[in-house]
Amino acid sequence: MELTVQQFNGKNLRIDAFVLPPKGMTAGKFRDDFRAGQVLAEHQILSGWTSIYIESMQQSFFNKKPQAIMALAYPVNTGSPNPAVVSDTQMAAAMPATENTDWDLIDKERDQRTREILREMETASNKPPAAQPTASTRPPVVAALDSVKPAPLPPSKPAAALPAAAQAPVAVADNSAQLRLEQERRAMDEEKRKMAQQLEAMTQMLAKLQQENAAAVAAAKAKEVAAAKPEPPAQPREPVTYANRKALVIGNDLYTHVPKLNNAGADADAMAKSLEAVGYKVFKHLNLDEKKFKQAIRDFRQNLSGGDEVLFFYAGHGVQLGNANYLLPTDVQGDQEDQVKDDAILLQKVLDDLEEKKTKFALAVIDACRDNPFKSKGRAIGGRGLAPTSAATGQMIMFSAGSGQQALDRLGDNDKEKNGLFTRIFVKEMIKPGLSVDRVLRNVRNEVVRLARSVGHEQTPALYDQAIGEFYFRQ
Repeated sequence: MELTVQQFNGKNLRIDAFVLPPKGMTAGKFRDDFRAGQVLAEHQILSGWTSIYIESMQQSFFNKKPQAIMALAYPVNTGSPNPAVVSDTQMAAAMPATENTDWDLIDKERDQRTREILREMETASNKPPAAQPTASTRPPVVAALDSVKPAPLPPSKPAAALPAAAQAPVAVADNSAQLRLEQERRAMDEEKRKMAQQLEAMTQMLAKLQQENAAAVAAAKAKEVAAAKPEPPAQPREPVTYANRKALVIGNDLYTHVPKLNNAGADADAMAKSLEAVGYKVFKHLNLDEKKFKQAIRDFRQNLSGGDEVLFFYAGHGVQLGNANYLLPTDVQGDQEDQVKDDAILLQKVLDDLEEKKTKFALAVIDACRDNPFKSKGRAIGGRGLAPTSAATGQMIMFSAGSGQQALDRLGDNDKEKNGLFTRIFVKEMIKPGLSVDRVLRNVRNEVVRLARSVGHEQTPALYDQAIGEFYFRQ
C-alpha cells in the first residue's frame, strides 16, 4: 500500500506499507475479491486501519502530536507452525510462496478437503447440525462474515451398507471428524468476534483522529486569517511615575542677542519624554529668560527631598568663564564678561543645590558644548566648550563633548534627525532595561565618538563620576 498525506503548502509525507494477507488467503485473491465487490471483514479492518494510519500521519508529522498506531489485528499467515496441531487446510495456506507456487491448486485442494469432511459428517450421524447464532444476535460484521459460504457441494452418493462389525470403527472416525469441524467452527466464530471488536475500536479511533485533524486545520486557517488582518494600534500605556524620581529639563534655542540654535528645544522634548517613560516626574521648560530660568531652578529645588533620585538636563548655549561653566538664558546680552556672569546661571550653583538637599543620586547632563556665542562681539568672551568640573559625592556629571570640543547637531547635510547627536543616542540607551546608569553613560560616549569620527569630527563626551552604589533608568 502507498499512504500519502499532502498538505496545501506543498509538503507531503509518503509511506510504503507491506501488509500480510489474512490467514488462508493469498495476497492476489485478497485483492481480487475486494475489486470484485466480495468485501470481507478483513477488507473492512484493513480499510479502517489504513484510514487511521493516514490520520495518524497527519497528527504526528504535520500537527506535531505523535500518535500510537493501532495494530492490524486480523489473523495472518506467519510461517510454518507445528504440523501435529494444524489442519491440512491451514498447512496449505501457510506454504511459502515461490515463483512456481500454484495458488489455484492450493485453493482447490482446500475446498476438496472441506467437502470430504462434510460428507463424513453426513454419513456419521443423522443429527441436524448444531444450531448457529442468528444474525440478529451477532455483531453486524460477524453477521456479514456468515454470509460468505463455500461453494455448493455436489450431491453425495448414498453410503453402501457395511457389515455390523465394520460400522463401529467408522462411527468413531466420523465422530472425530465432526469434533474437529466443530472446533474449527468455534475458532472461526472467535476470530469473527475479535475482528468485530477490532472494527469497533477502529471506528472510534478514526472518528477521534478525524475530529482532531479537522480542528487543527481550522485553527491553522484562523491563524492565517488573523495574521493577514492588521493589528489594531496598541493603546498607549500610562508610564508609572515613582515618587522619589524627579527631573528638571530645560531647552533654550530662541536667543535674542546671540545666535539661535536649531534643536535644543527638540532635545529637551525628547529627554523629557524618555524620562517620563522610566518613571521620572519631569518639570520641563523651554526658552527661559534669566528671570524664569532662575525661578525654575528655585521651584525645582523646593520639590526635592532627601533620598530622591534627581536628573538635571540642559540643552542650549553654555560658556566657560575662567574655571567656571555658565548656562545662558535666552535674553543674555554678553557685552562684557562680568555682565555674562551676572545674567547667566552658574552650573556649580545648581549642583550645590542638589547636594544640599541630600539627594540619594544626582545626574547632570549638559548638552551645551557648542561654538562660543560671544566670539563675534569684538573681544571674545570665554572659549569653545565647557571647562572640566568635579562632582560631589553621590553625583555624576556628563557633558556632550570634552574640553574645547564642539558637540555636533547633525552628521551631515543628509542627516534629517531633529535631535543633536548626543541627545539622540542618550535617549535610546537610557530606555534599555537592565543597564546601570554608569554603563548607559559609557555606551553613550562610545557611540558618540564612533559616529562623530565617521564624519571626521572629534567629540568625546566628558564624564565625572562620584556616585556610590548602582542606579538604573530601567531595570
